[in-house]
Amino acid sequence: MICTNVEFYGKSYIVYDSLNQYVVEGRNIDYLQSVASISKIMTAIVVIENSRLDKKITVDETINKAYGSCVYIHIKDQITIQDLLYGLMLRSGNDCALMLAKSVGGSVDRFVEMMNEKAQEIGCKDTHFVNANGLHDEQHYTTAHDMARIGAAVYQKEAFRTISQSLSHTIPVTNLVNEERTFQQKHKMLWPQNDNYYEYCKGGKTGYTDQARTTLVTMADNGDMQLVAVVLYDFGNDAYIDTRAMFDYAY
Repeated sequence: MICTNVEFYGKSYIVYDSLNQYVVEGRNIDYLQSVASISKIMTAIVVIENSRLDKKITVDETINKAYGSCVYIHIKDQITIQDLLYGLMLRSGNDCALMLAKSVGGSVDRFVEMMNEKAQEIGCKDTHFVNANGLHDEQHYTTAHDMARIGAAVYQKEAFRTISQSLSHTIPVTNLVNEERTFQQKHKMLWPQNDNYYEYCKGGKTGYTDQARTTLVTMADNGDMQLVAVVLYDFGNDAYIDTRAMFDYAY
């Protein structure tokens, strides 16, 4: 336990100093687990490092394989990489993940290889991705420790910080869709009117599958210390309670 008067609900958790790259505290930090849509943080860092965000792409049949959480982009839609990244991070769009992977990697399979190569470059020890969206697969796994490393690396990207902290985003009218599409941020610690609001929160990513349960990655910065908190196999709102407790302890 981080502190004796707090009960933690997640199977694994970690709070990690981003700049100095050390573990402040954690439990089961190297336990291999399915992690759901927080995998999209790795998708984002590979896209940001390998593509212009203002590049406009044409949506193709790749999105026919998308299911679950989607932004509902359409074949022949012409849309920017940046708009797809907002859809990926705020709405957790699996269709956005597929189109980003196809556009940046040339194929989804090659993009997944790039994700694994980047994981090794960052220093991940126990991570293996098989898709760009985090949908469950027995061979798609990582650990709280590795997700903290990934979160620390992506937080250094200005484009990620801008996107991740946004409360909403609007995709403008396209060649195919004659009305704007607006979606909101899912991470509750960013919303001032939400009971889970945390003043130092600088973004992150939510996740859920039946196998992974609730997963959450959160970045925080109080001006003196940059932190990444990761909770895995948690339960709904308990993920935010655990995250707040870790930040309060570290600060």
